[in-house]
Amino acid sequence: MAATHQSIVIRLVIAQICVHGTMSGLRMAAPLLALRVGYDAMSVGLLLALFGVAQLFLALPIGRYADRHGSRKPIVIAASVSAISLLVLGIWPVFEVACFAAVMNGAAAGTAMISVQRHAGQLSTDHHEMKKIFSWIAVAPTLSNFFGPLLAGVLIDAFDFQITFLVLCGVPLIAVIALRGLTEPTQR
Repeated sequence: MAATHQSIVIRLVIAQICVHGTMSGLRMAAPLLALRVGYDAMSVGLLLALFGVAQLFLALPIGRYADRHGSRKPIVIAASVSAISLLVLGIWPVFEVACFAAVMNGAAAGTAMISVQRHAGQLSTDHHEMKKIFSWIAVAPTLSNFFGPLLAGVLIDAFDFQITFLVLCGVPLIAVIALRGLTEPTQR
């Protein structure tokens, strides 16, 4: 992988980890909150299903939007949506707001993934480089699925759900910082 592309790929991986990790942390914490306040298993199942519902309808429009506006803008929007929904959940930690946050964070994670993959694909100059870049990009969801729930679990044990959601709302903002100054690859 070219040295110039290496720092860009690292920034993309960080952004993906932050947005997806926030979603996976919420995906662990929100059902625990629902069970703690007395919701049944069916309600928790509905809550978990909501993480994927927005991605069903947004995948193609997000891809088109990223093609028109570049990759950075949709990731910044996704990170902002994730942060705002967790802030609202941190202020009002109730089941209905958890459902809203689930939809918003599922949409944010899907948006970030599509946009990161789009940008990564445009960086590569040949098949060998594309394989290296996408190998790095593929690590992000795995790391996210480890660190997101771990962070949420540690925060719930140490504090409470409200503090957990408020801390989690800052994590996707790291993605915005990581992508500051990111420009679109020149078209070949």
